[in-house]
Amino acid sequence: MTRYRLELAGPADDEDLRHVLACTPMPGDIALTFRREPSFFRGAGVDGFQRQIVACRDTETGRIVGFGCRSLRKLHVNGVVRTIGYLSTIRLLAEHRNLGLLARGYRFFRDLHQDGQAPFYLTTIAESNEAALRLLTSGRAGLPTYHAAGTYVTVALPAGKRNPPRLTGGMSVRRATDGDWSAILAFLATHGPRRQFFPSYSMLDVATPAGALFGLAANDVRLAVRNDEIVGVLAGWRQQSFRQTIVHNYAGWLRWLRPVYNSWTWLRGRPMLPSPGEPIRYITAALPVVANDDTGVFDALLQTLLFEATDCDYVAVGMAEGDPHLPVVRRLGGTAYATRIFHVCWPDGDAERLKLDGRPTYLELGSL
Repeated sequence: MTRYRLELAGPADDEDLRHVLACTPMPGDIALTFRREPSFFRGAGVDGFQRQIVACRDTETGRIVGFGCRSLRKLHVNGVVRTIGYLSTIRLLAEHRNLGLLARGYRFFRDLHQDGQAPFYLTTIAESNEAALRLLTSGRAGLPTYHAAGTYVTVALPAGKRNPPRLTGGMSVRRATDGDWSAILAFLATHGPRRQFFPSYSMLDVATPAGALFGLAANDVRLAVRNDEIVGVLAGWRQQSFRQTIVHNYAGWLRWLRPVYNSWTWLRGRPMLPSPGEPIRYITAALPVVANDDTGVFDALLQTLLFEATDCDYVAVGMAEGDPHLPVVRRLGGTAYATRIFHVCWPDGDAERLKLDGRPTYLELGSL
């Protein structure tokens, strides 16, 4: 009997899943762990309307030592709502690596794929995670094919202590109320599909604990309005109640110079680098959708969000290369992190992948 058993995890495995997350930092100059405290399953709807967690259990200890997630999402593909998969959170404790467990896990994924719900999958891999990039794109037997699909850029912009934006052209920016949700969802459904893989949202996503926008209140959404019509949407999504990014450690010069750097940033009124073990205080810029891709409207929304975000250190904004709004984000400075996007296919999904048109890719940062 093999020492390791693969199975679907459930709520009874919550503690083990959180332990694996805490012990598997993502490499880089700032190594980070992505936590789900106090419950791995709280806010699960942000991952998709269905999520299956393939867990690897060490039968000698009875504990889960690694896992990966297969989620299903309703996304716009070439402008039409389809079910597309998302593979994420592939983690394995260091002492259990290089034992062929990854290949076994992907065979389990392929068995799940036989339900026919998703033609192919999306996934992202941080550019700093060179080992994962080499392994998963190697074409080794048992792995699906990872087709490169561009780069996703996340920019951490310092929040607060900014001047309020200057609004022109008869435009105003205000916070939404609960009575705006129907108009917001209609606006997103009209203008969001200009991007490939833009999510399909309904009132269930904002009104139920299992919704894709769990934790996002109407008051968190900024609306750009002109002539009494919504022309742009941008939300500040606070997810710390169920998802956290924790500093694991610092590499190289950052480890030794962090106190000096923090003194400099304190004098300039900018955010300091947290100590190892502390969370990064940020909110996620979600639902960045603007009519006709008007970069002036997007700039006003983002500047308003940054000006009003006085209870955090950063606003995280994520967009794919080629998105017309990304240059606006980059002009504001901040620290950028690059992630590679892949379309992941078993042989039966390649035909559908090849039908994708050329619209810019959209990945909701709050759901990655």
